[in-house]
Amino acid sequence: MKFGSWLALATAPLAIATKVQNAYPDNAARGKEIDLDEKAIAIANGMAGHGLTADANTEIVIIWVNPGSGAATTTINQKVTVTQTVTVGGQTSTAVAPGATHTVTVGGAAGLAYSPPQLDNIPIGDTVVFEFQSKNHTVTQSAFNTPCKKLEGGMDSGFQPNPNNTVSPPPQVAMQVMVSTPLWFYCRQAGHCGKGMVFSINPTAAKTQAMFQQMAIAQNGTGSATPITGGSGAPAPPPAQSSAAAAPPAAAPPPASSGTVTTGQGSVGADGSCSCTCQCAPGSFPVNAAQGVGAHGGWGGSLPMNMAAIS
Repeated sequence: MKFGSWLALATAPLAIATKVQNAYPDNAARGKEIDLDEKAIAIANGMAGHGLTADANTEIVIIWVNPGSGAATTTINQKVTVTQTVTVGGQTSTAVAPGATHTVTVGGAAGLAYSPPQLDNIPIGDTVVFEFQSKNHTVTQSAFNTPCKKLEGGMDSGFQPNPNNTVSPPPQVAMQVMVSTPLWFYCRQAGHCGKGMVFSINPTAAKTQAMFQQMAIAQNGTGSATPITGGSGAPAPPPAQSSAAAAPPAAAPPPASSGTVTTGQGSVGADGSCSCTCQCAPGSFPVNAAQGVGAHGGWGGSLPMNMAAIS
């Protein structure tokens, strides 16, 4: 065997070992990258349709999402810097408009409600952070006239479960307001919208939060008005006529006789006793039909009261 052939055979295992040593870390890293890419795709697919993708309505922009419990925050979009043009002394300059952050609690101690239920005078560029308390709610954009129906292309946070507030800190979704026109939202958990769980940004006097909530309750969370059922009933029957004839008025009592006073005859004794007789006309008795009824003997009559003073 030639020396060259022997040398080639001797170094072949070393070359193979070196290649194997170099290949496995690359494959492992590549496998890890593939695994991460698949997870990212799964997250993106899960967000599709929830207003967390580039297809979302441009009225609002989802900035970040945090599932709570100390997990890492996922950035969905970069926050837009809002500028304003200022003219002073004929010179124009561009300044960055500072944006405020507003926090809205979803559910929790308030029950089926957003706290506060509305945000007024929110300028373009401000951020709204929704904090999800118990139990499992969403923040879903809708139109004003259909409070409980998801707006095509609108923002939808998706369900953010927090049973009995066991997730601490709670899940959060941040969005940036990009329009000054009213924005309307509801919770699409079954039955919640029909119980008035709605929220608004920049409502107006013509379209108020109260009107939006009343329509949500009236539509019963179905996204369409509830028709009146049952039709009109039969007209009520007229009141029954009484068959009994009205009783005639009672006869007036006969007028009492005026009567007359008849002078009697008698004498007064020395001891003051009176011995006298007097006969009264029967018609002089005040009411013959009532007074003296059942009496026996004598005639009905009357005596003046002043005669009672005679002793």
